[in-house]
This record gives sequence, C-alpha cells and structure tokens, in this order.
Amino acid sequence: MVIRLSPTMKRRIERAAKTQGITPSKFVEEMLKERLKAKRKPRAEEPVSEARRRLRELARYKKPILDFDAAVHRAKAAARQSYEDNAEFIELAAKRFTQSSEGAAP
Repeated sequence: MVIRLSPTMKRRIERAAKTQGITPSKFVEEMLKERLKAKRKPRAEEPVSEARRRLRELARYKKPILDFDAAVHRAKAAARQSYEDNAEFIELAAKRFTQSSEGAAP
C-alpha cells in the first residue's frame, strides 16, 4: 500500500522514527496498528432495565431494510397485485354501496 504524506508530516514521522530507532515505515505500521485496535468500552456494572434488555434483544435480530426505495417499490407492487386480484369484489362492493346510498336518499 502506498500512502502519500505532506512534506511536513513526512519529516515529523522520520524524526519520531529516528528517536525510537526504527524505520519510518515500521513506525507508521505500528502507529496504524495501535490506532486501529478494537477499543472495547468497559461494561458498567449498573443494572439494566428489562425494557432496555428487551430492546437490545429485538435490535439484535431486527431484519435491516437495505434499500428503502426498493422496499417501497415491492410494497407498491404487492398492493397493485392485491388490487388486481380483488378488482371484481371491489367493483361489486362499490355497486352495492351506491345502490344502498341511492335508496336511502329522500
């Protein structure tokens, strides 16, 4: 991997590496390893409420929506298909409703 540094940063790294008696590339490698180490926060010994525990459990197994637009498109397609599947029933219900409304009007 090649990392480009400003001349000032290069000089600072060379000076720091020289004081430690290692090569600049080794110095950069060690600093990156130290920086990228996984930092774990110590768990507090405070009691956790049942609601908080339940929320964490639900969040752990929650199915993520990867693409909101795709989810909306799928929902619209499902609604359209449902409408097409039930179009005959919807038309009959609409006719019954209009007939009952006409008969009720004085």
